[in-house]
Amino acid sequence: MRSLLSANLARLWKSGVFWLGFFALAVFCAIQKWGMVMDSGEVHHLEEAFWIQALVIGIILSVFISFFAGSEYEYGTVRNKAVAGHTRADIYLANMLACILAGWIMCLGGLLVSLLIGAPFLGLSLAGLVEIFLKGICVFALSAAYAAIYCFFAMLISNRAISAVICVILSFLLLFAGSAAANRLDESEYYYVPDSSLGIGEIDDGSHSELMRNPDYLEGAERLICEIVYEMTPGGQSVQLSGMLDEFTRYAQIKMFSASCAWILLFCGCGLVLFRRKDLK
Repeated sequence: MRSLLSANLARLWKSGVFWLGFFALAVFCAIQKWGMVMDSGEVHHLEEAFWIQALVIGIILSVFISFFAGSEYEYGTVRNKAVAGHTRADIYLANMLACILAGWIMCLGGLLVSLLIGAPFLGLSLAGLVEIFLKGICVFALSAAYAAIYCFFAMLISNRAISAVICVILSFLLLFAGSAAANRLDESEYYYVPDSSLGIGEIDDGSHSELMRNPDYLEGAERLICEIVYEMTPGGQSVQLSGMLDEFTRYAQIKMFSASCAWILLFCGCGLVLFRRKDLK
């Protein structure tokens, strides 16, 4: 498998789609960090939304992997590798590992841009560095999970255009589901209804306000489902790790890392089983 992986990496450096995704992610991070620097209305710290690339890495990888892995079917490379004596498991794993490494390289590019722009203007403390490192582990695991999912479809669907459409639509669906779950979980259980008897210019001190229960607040099974989608799916993790919401605990980071590993094992295992039965003609 080493020779297959080396060939894939050599092809990776020559891939225009890879470099387009790399620079797109770097520019996205640069714009976001510069926006924080120029925001005079609020004091920002570097660790805030440092891993903003987590929000879009799934979308970028969906485009890259569908074209990178799909091109092997278009040019007959997969069939030639099998004829040359390479096992299907080695072919699948070599492609998946190359896609995972591509995602990590893209994340590293965003990391360097964030440090170059953010550190001189926003500062960097030891506590902030630790927070960045711990979140970074989860981001790299999330990137690998996205790569495993998209590689599953790209390696099992011979038509590159169809696999690209499926992967891109899936990336947006995952992100939309994670954002929707986050918004529903963010609903307050109660809200205040101001006193309607107050006149113009009068200040409501809260003594006559009425506490009302929010009908949109989730409970029971519905809340449990939203929590699972938010914490365990790649889309929900993208929203959390990008720093778009409040901070989360170390326990949540462990759950996210474990969930990403589970997605990798699930799609890698299913992909290996199905790819062995696939007709490469």
